[in-house]
Order: sequence, then C-alpha cells, then structure tokens
Amino acid sequence: PLSLSSPADMRLHLQSLLDLKEKQLQQAGTLGQRVLAQQLELEEKVRLLQEMETDRGEDEDLDADMRERYRELAETIKAWDEENSQISSAFG
Repeated sequence: PLSLSSPADMRLHLQSLLDLKEKQLQQAGTLGQRVLAQQLELEEKVRLLQEMETDRGEDEDLDADMRERYRELAETIKAWDEENSQISSAFG
C-alpha cells in the first residue's frame, strides 16, 4: 500500500507517475515509427518479389535467387519481431 503522508509526498508520487507515462509515450512513438518503417520496407520487398515472379512466369519453380530473397525476408521479419518485442516490453 502506498503511504502518502504529506502533500509533498503526493506531488512527488504524481510527478513520478507523469514521468513514467511520458516515457511510455516516447516508447510507443518509437515503436510506431519502427513499425511504419518496417511496413514500407516490407511493401517494397514484396513488390520486388512480385516483379521477379512476373518476369519468370508462374509455371516455373522458384530459382535460387528468389529462394534466397524469401529466406532473407523471413529472417528480416523475425528480427523485426524481436526488435518490436523489446521495445514494447518496456510498456510493462
């Protein structure tokens, strides 16, 4: 239980709560900016993969270059998920 024996204690406690909320807002902003950048990058990579697919034709199997690009994309998404998890863990 919180013991606020004086107005000064109460003000100090409220200020610490405000400081915590400010930090959470900053972290939320950082996370939002990261997710937006990730979305834009993902859209570009998907567009490039679609262009490669169109150029090669739908009946052909994935070539080594496309397989490598898909693998890199999967690794990138996994790294993004880990980054986002670290940032969002600060929200408690």
